[in-house]
Amino acid sequence: MNEVVTLQQILDNREARADFQKILLRGYGSTLVCFTVNMPGAVKRCAPSLAVFQAGVAALRQRLAGYVIYYKKLDYPTGYEAYFAVDLPAETVKSALVELEESHPMGRLMDLDVLRPDGTPVSRSELGLPRRKCLLCGNDAKACARSQAHSLEALWAEISRITGEVFP
Repeated sequence: MNEVVTLQQILDNREARADFQKILLRGYGSTLVCFTVNMPGAVKRCAPSLAVFQAGVAALRQRLAGYVIYYKKLDYPTGYEAYFAVDLPAETVKSALVELEESHPMGRLMDLDVLRPDGTPVSRSELGLPRRKCLLCGNDAKACARSQAHSLEALWAEISRITGEVFP
């Protein structure tokens, strides 16, 4: 835990995740949920990210109970991942998971991607929902991340507050 990862490791893992998603989509032919943890910086596995991951997996298992046909947890230096193949329409799942992201105390730190059986992602905008908000200021999260509007220290302080875990 607390291992620093490189940008290349993150990019390689993103490619491997996409390949694994394709395998699952071909194998199950159902809606696929991919859960990762939103952690800024070069440390992706730490006490706060584990707390978010465990809470997220528990919440997903509860929300998707009775519809999960495949489930797998993975632990890489680049972060924790969970996959759920679900026997429900992708749009229904995305709506439920957006509600989870917005209502769960750690929801803002959960990245819950929903893919249709053909591999296309379901976006918030397709469902008429607003984009995710920044953890600190409430503006568009992607814009803040892209512009590095907030310091890593400020982000980690908020993550520590939300999770009750301290980043070393």
